Amino acid sequence: MRLHRFYISEIIGTKTEIILSDSNVVHQIRKVFRLKKGDLLIIFDGSGSDYTCGIEDFRDENIVLGVREASKSRFVPEREVYLYAALVKKDTFEWIVEKATELGVTKIIPIIAERTEKKAVNEDRLKKIVIEASEQSGRGTVPEIEPIIGLKEALIELKEKNEDESIKSIVFHTDAELLYKSDLGNDVEPLAVFIGPEGGWSAVEVDLFRNNDISIRSIGTQVLRAETAVVATLSLVMFGK
Repeated sequence: MRLHRFYISEIIGTKTEIILSDSNVVHQIRKVFRLKKGDLLIIFDGSGSDYTCGIEDFRDENIVLGVREASKSRFVPEREVYLYAALVKKDTFEWIVEKATELGVTKIIPIIAERTEKKAVNEDRLKKIVIEASEQSGRGTVPEIEPIIGLKEALIELKEKNEDESIKSIVFHTDAELLYKSDLGNDVEPLAVFIGPEGGWSAVEVDLFRNNDISIRSIGTQVLRAETAVVATLSLVMFGK
């Protein structure tokens, strides 16, 4: 039987005992899944390892776990991918965050573009979504959610990051040349991916990308919804050969 899997922020390392104090995790174990003393579960801390643990005791508001075995998580992304996603309506953006997590992105940076209508997010809600998606997918790491930023400011920050490390950057736009595998660089070089809002990037924004020497590519002539574009492009980036 597949064991329930839970994320905690505490680094486990070589510990043989874990005291769970996170009220949300404790509630899930005790009230939602109704696990009992002696039951097994999996804990991970975002370091890339899964820890099979047994419930040893319920102590007031805490749960005492004994670490039985450590192993590499089922899925640990090998390449750092930064998703710069233009904001869209709430439910759609939350879906984008969930799927991007499952597909293995390292960071999700919400972008305000010219055609962005919604200009706020619930960061706590998004952080909860990435944790739950990491738990469910067997992923051994949890992506970061960065604060909302304007496109111009995002490009300035990206340029500054490039002074310390080489980051391949690519923006997806319907009216552009088709994407080729060679456009994505090598499999270990960090990659920044820009996905536009509903209605796409404006002409001014496309010029801004060009002026910053960022490759502009498409995955076909069809017009994709923002959430479809994210899944399609990230699938190519993460799993394309």
